[in-house]
Amino acid sequence: MMSSYQFPTLLILMAIFSACSKPDTSRPETKLVREAVYASGFVEAKEQVELRAQVDGILIRQEVQEGEMVQAGQLLFLISGKALDSRLTAAQISFEIAQKNASEESPVIQEAENSLQIAKEQYLNDSLKYQRFSRLLDQRATSQSQYENVKTAFESSRLTWKRSQHQFTSKQDQVKRELEAARRDFLSLSDELGFYQVKSDREGIFFQSEKEVGELVRPGEILGTMGSMDGFIGNLKIDEQDIGRIKLGQKVLFEMDAFPGQQFSGELIKIYAKVDPADQMLRVDASILDELPAKFTGLALEANILIREKEDALIIPGNFLLPGDSVQVYESGKVKKVKVKPGIRTLSEVEILEGLDINSQLIKP
Repeated sequence: MMSSYQFPTLLILMAIFSACSKPDTSRPETKLVREAVYASGFVEAKEQVELRAQVDGILIRQEVQEGEMVQAGQLLFLISGKALDSRLTAAQISFEIAQKNASEESPVIQEAENSLQIAKEQYLNDSLKYQRFSRLLDQRATSQSQYENVKTAFESSRLTWKRSQHQFTSKQDQVKRELEAARRDFLSLSDELGFYQVKSDREGIFFQSEKEVGELVRPGEILGTMGSMDGFIGNLKIDEQDIGRIKLGQKVLFEMDAFPGQQFSGELIKIYAKVDPADQMLRVDASILDELPAKFTGLALEANILIREKEDALIIPGNFLLPGDSVQVYESGKVKKVKVKPGIRTLSEVEILEGLDINSQLIKP
């Protein structure tokens, strides 16, 4: 009874041992292999810009909605500037007054011109009288005292006329200076008012608003983002260890969770000069050459920057390669170690340049 009970148990143990000891095998295959640098990031519009406030104030108007096209110079946001508005109004009034004062019909100029004309006429009259009394004195037809009185009046009117000329010229210069000062003040405040008006400097599409009407905004705060509709780029980050493997113009393949099962091609167009010390990652930009099914920015994406690729490469699983670049093969009923020359490596596969062929039977270590 005991031996008949143990025999099936022995068979079961042998079967288990046989199953556990069966080696994992594989054969090389030929296919396209790509060596790539992994990158991750998000979608960004070409020439994407952040619209920032330049002054303190309350956001009182938003003139554009998300997704709308905008034109260069179009008003997008308006920030309150009541104090500036009153100053600008006062400056405009001063400027208009200065313009009137500087015109030929200006009462200020006309008054000075009238005074000059009166002084000139008085001088001319006194000059003629002085000449006449000078002749009379030579002819002894008038007294010395009368002559002196006429001479004194002539010299006084001559000084008055010269003084009036100087005053007229000074008044002209004064109103010109006042006009220029008023113009500068008005233009300066007009420029300052422009800081309260956030406008687009280009054609494009408005993507997103970051502030609500009624919110307090401060200088430097982002009000919204806009960008070109000519295309999109991938704002990517790569590990600093891969910096030496990338260069401009390399092909890039993108995948996005928003469009599962689809792949988009691109090209590496910019490599930034600074590694982020926080995560030891480097930013790179790649153009997205294929048209996206929907035009959204901020979509998460993953990318492979292709370093090199090869058709009909002899490929084995990466976990079959031993340290020192060798593999185990089953040949002539025996397992032996064979030295190989690896080529392109990916996360899961290795290209074999020498040492194996398509018929080699590999044994997993």
